[in-house]
Amino acid sequence: MMHPLTKLYVRRMFSQKLIYIFFACFLTASFFYAFLISTPQMEEMLNIDIRTVGRENFPEFMMRFYVGTVGILFQVFLLTLYICEEDRTKLIFQPLLHGEERRRVMQSKIWIAAGMSMLFVLLIAIINYGAAFMRWGNEIFETEVVIRTGAKYLLSGIYMSCIAMGIIALCLYTRSTWKTIIVSILYMLVDGGICSSGILPLQRIWIGYPSNLAMFAYEYGRMPVREMIWGIAVMMVYGAVFYKISLYKIERIDF
Repeated sequence: MMHPLTKLYVRRMFSQKLIYIFFACFLTASFFYAFLISTPQMEEMLNIDIRTVGRENFPEFMMRFYVGTVGILFQVFLLTLYICEEDRTKLIFQPLLHGEERRRVMQSKIWIAAGMSMLFVLLIAIINYGAAFMRWGNEIFETEVVIRTGAKYLLSGIYMSCIAMGIIALCLYTRSTWKTIIVSILYMLVDGGICSSGILPLQRIWIGYPSNLAMFAYEYGRMPVREMIWGIAVMMVYGAVFYKISLYKIERIDF
């Protein structure tokens, strides 16, 4: 049975209008993109080959738009509203009035944010497969490709959950919406630099490298199991560190 505190924060999370606006926009974009990339004008403009990015590869092609930039910015705005604004309005520890410990309150917020991140990646998969099905029909469900793409979506979900934990830790340290957004944008620039640097020892221990590897080095191909296991392990370490940092900081905030 769901803890009352968890129910409270799930309701608060889903009360954010940004969630519905974002997914409505992504649904529209995915639908029209599936049809527009088939036109000669769009193929020439985007310099793409519809035989490569369309049909069963379309869901993987669209995933990079969410995981690479758009999804991270979406989570930054959502979580800064969720954490920083509650901090500013003194609602962040409202359940303390009901006898809940500060640590327990923060744990609920963190796990809900991480769970919502996984759910959002699942929704993106459903949207992309739905748009692809309307455009190309049953041929998008080639078993081997679906398994390959599903594994990459799982990897992306873990990555986005760890990023959510990092954003929460950042919110607690900056206690400012704009500072959190600016640092998050700097992270994406650094992430792009590291993933394209060619410095393998650094890349192997960088949180964003496994998803980058899946989307580009193994684009439209199966990612080796050992690489996926290593990537998940690296991301889980980052997630654990972000989690511990958040709990450490929350105990020391002096309102």
